Amino acid sequence: MKLFRILTVVVILGLAARPGFCGEPGVAFDIAFANLSPSVPSGADWGWWNPGKYDEWAFDDGADFAIADARLLVAGKTYTAILGGEWFPTLNAVGTAAPGGEEDDIVQPLSLANSAYDLGIGQWFGGDHRTGIMPWVGVSYMRISEDRTTAPPPGSSDDSITENAAADLWGVVVGADGSYRIWSTLDVTGRVLVRWATGTRTARVSPQDPGTGTVEVSDSIDTGMWGIDLGLRWNATRSFWLEIGWRYRDQSYDGGPATYGGPQVKAAYVFTR
Repeated sequence: MKLFRILTVVVILGLAARPGFCGEPGVAFDIAFANLSPSVPSGADWGWWNPGKYDEWAFDDGADFAIADARLLVAGKTYTAILGGEWFPTLNAVGTAAPGGEEDDIVQPLSLANSAYDLGIGQWFGGDHRTGIMPWVGVSYMRISEDRTTAPPPGSSDDSITENAAADLWGVVVGADGSYRIWSTLDVTGRVLVRWATGTRTARVSPQDPGTGTVEVSDSIDTGMWGIDLGLRWNATRSFWLEIGWRYRDQSYDGGPATYGGPQVKAAYVFTR
């Protein structure tokens, strides 16, 4: 569904404009697919995603090739409006805690889904549309969702208990996109960005007392992220390019849940007005 919505936007823009970008008026759409491998820092402490609270922590660090980001850029004579989203692999782990004595171990599968959305404005500085840099700044919305399941003791007839939490965070993002022409159709490219957001994390938990139902608990929380992209771009035509490179995002600031890194492939199509 996410890919379908993205492609729908591209089709609408294509019908409204003809297939020339940075430094020139126009509309561009780019999409990146990446094989991101997540890594959990030893000091991670985000909600339930806290390896230090468990005696054993089994983390699934598998990576999948999937959509990593999509951006729509609308360039005027001076400024460029940027609307983009980034999606990260869902984190999965199983934590085991040993209460001691004759009590059974507590086994809890956990998952964490993470995404970010930016709306910003930038300005291109360069000799042409392929060599230059575009610093940009904007607002950022980040959503982090968690699930925690508590498995019943072995031999018990009780059902597993699944609890949910979600953090809706608003903040700022600052970044810069750059490229440098190294050959007639090849460019070296790069992107850096820094996000910071704050908001409320709301968890729906199940108390230990049977029949109590769920209880909603909220607290204030914030997170930071920085990232970098490096790539080699092939300009197939003036309106279409492909890029291969590397993507890295670090959200380990102040107990953040993970870092993400891996190879990526980008593609873009440019519409002129």
